[in-house]
Amino acid sequence: MSKFLILFGNTTLLSRLEFEATYPNFFLEKLDEHLFIFECESAEAQDMMAILGGTVKLFEVVKEFNNTIEDKEFIEEIVALLLSQSNEPYFNLTQIGKGQRNVSNSDIKDLIKENGKKSRYFSSNPSESALLSHKSKATELLSYNLIEDSKILLAQIKGVQDIDDWTNRDRNKPYADRKKGMLPPKVARMMVNAALGLWQQKNTGKPLVYDPFCGTGTVLLEAGMRNLNLYGSDIDQQAVFGARDNLAWFKEEYKVDVESKVFYMDASHINPEEFASKVDLIVTEPFLGKQTPRDNELANVFKGLEKMYLGSFKSFASILNEGAIVAIVFPRVQLEKRTYSLDSLIDKLKAKGYNLLVDPVIYAREGARVARQICLFGFSRKENNT
Repeated sequence: MSKFLILFGNTTLLSRLEFEATYPNFFLEKLDEHLFIFECESAEAQDMMAILGGTVKLFEVVKEFNNTIEDKEFIEEIVALLLSQSNEPYFNLTQIGKGQRNVSNSDIKDLIKENGKKSRYFSSNPSESALLSHKSKATELLSYNLIEDSKILLAQIKGVQDIDDWTNRDRNKPYADRKKGMLPPKVARMMVNAALGLWQQKNTGKPLVYDPFCGTGTVLLEAGMRNLNLYGSDIDQQAVFGARDNLAWFKEEYKVDVESKVFYMDASHINPEEFASKVDLIVTEPFLGKQTPRDNELANVFKGLEKMYLGSFKSFASILNEGAIVAIVFPRVQLEKRTYSLDSLIDKLKAKGYNLLVDPVIYAREGARVARQICLFGFSRKENNT
């Protein structure tokens, strides 16, 4: 077993939910705001970065030191590691947490020079270092001081989020509607993974995923990246055509062979005849109302949204398998003295067979008026009293 340090992005709670649903046998221990540690076999960690949407970097612990180690010896150990891998290292050392050593990249470079070797180091800026680690043979090191255990962990980059690949699906697909297709692909992937992971804990085989508010098809593309069979629908005919085009582009671009069907439909009046079989996963972001609603409009906006959501959930029951998972975005607006949300809907849904599986997770872009509240429900027809 090896130790790994995993660095989540800004959506730490959602990233953690995604990881723990996808890898339920790995125990995550929090070290810092975005940094966690876990143990697994190296082979099991190999494909994590290609699967997870909320993970920026994955490091494997390569050395452990007593935290009484002198700074000079610490530098010597780092230099020995770098020179064992390259005659001309291109590197960066990042220290996270308390008790950081008085060690800089310049110190490391100077000692490498004393050893008669050339080296370069790169920026510690998270986005820049992620790009460099992905695109070059750069060696990124991370150290963390486990003060309670009197240890310093030195970890080396194992995997980096493929920035180009995410950008490709986000910006290069043929159809886009920035007014409707606003769900970020990484958030869509995290929702897909969380729902899929929870479903796989009790089921086997390949589930059928359905997005009843598919828009440009962001959820469908990310579910396709997990090799799932796909159904999508929307009440906007133009979105239906666009999502079909995007799926055709996706299958050709990524050489993915998955079953898919996108059709026109009102989510509150689903026709089961459109489906070849029952649905195992619903992953979706419905219409959340105006992006910048006025304060005096919010009460009526949320009243209308609750009616739409409730109607949709009632309709979902006609096409869901027993034990299906629903990952869905609820809107939430936080004012100075009042919060507008659909929390009251959760109790109503329980009476219809939808049980909240985990605490809702809030995701909000900086400056956005309407936040996303991501909820995961398990469906039981036996508990459906309608």
